[in-house]
Amino acid sequence: MLRDCGIYPVLPPIPERLTRIETGAADEHVNLDSGDVCYCVWEYTAGAGCTFNPANQLISNLKIKPTEIVGNPHRARYKREAMSHCAAALRCLIRPAWADLHGTFVPMPGSKTSEHRDHDGRIEWVLRAAFAGFNADIRPMLVQTASTLADHESDDRLSYDELAHLVRLTPPEGAASPRANIAIVDDVLSSGKHFKVAQAHLSRRFPGVPVTGIFIARCVRSFPDPAKRMRRRK
Repeated sequence: MLRDCGIYPVLPPIPERLTRIETGAADEHVNLDSGDVCYCVWEYTAGAGCTFNPANQLISNLKIKPTEIVGNPHRARYKREAMSHCAAALRCLIRPAWADLHGTFVPMPGSKTSEHRDHDGRIEWVLRAAFAGFNADIRPMLVQTASTLADHESDDRLSYDELAHLVRLTPPEGAASPRANIAIVDDVLSSGKHFKVAQAHLSRRFPGVPVTGIFIARCVRSFPDPAKRMRRRK
């Protein structure tokens, strides 16, 4: 579980380019297939704590819950600065022509429904801040129909099938087609379960449109647990 760092955040430097994630052989991302195309900005080291490095600290602050910032200006500031830094990174690393003409961005929904007090639209906020002034096609068309614990808060995580049952695609049939490419955007790539659920829904609705993943960070483990190498999909 992510914890409050309790210190002023040091923001990680923005790299020169997005990192292509090797799929199919990575223990960390057991749900991804070899043909999946995914990219990340930084790496988050699981189990190392939020003070381990600036990237861990950034992700910890990005995931601060809405109820945790009420009456706490320091926490509110940390979350706001984390979101702004993520937006700046995406703006630097994604080509303007892709954002303007070629791509449709789909933010991954959080674990809470819109009625829940901890509903957090941080990824949509990051995308809109990143591409303010662009002709960007940002579509929050995936929703989760019931609130659950976030994966990083529980060891009893939803299976692929359980999550697929909860996630829905909101546009009705006949909605405007996306652009030539769809990018699912999320904060952390762990097993890849959420990405694969979203990819499946989008590919069924928009067959033939490539669906890639863009992540603020990918999760790495210094000491992988062999039990977690088993594929979670059925």
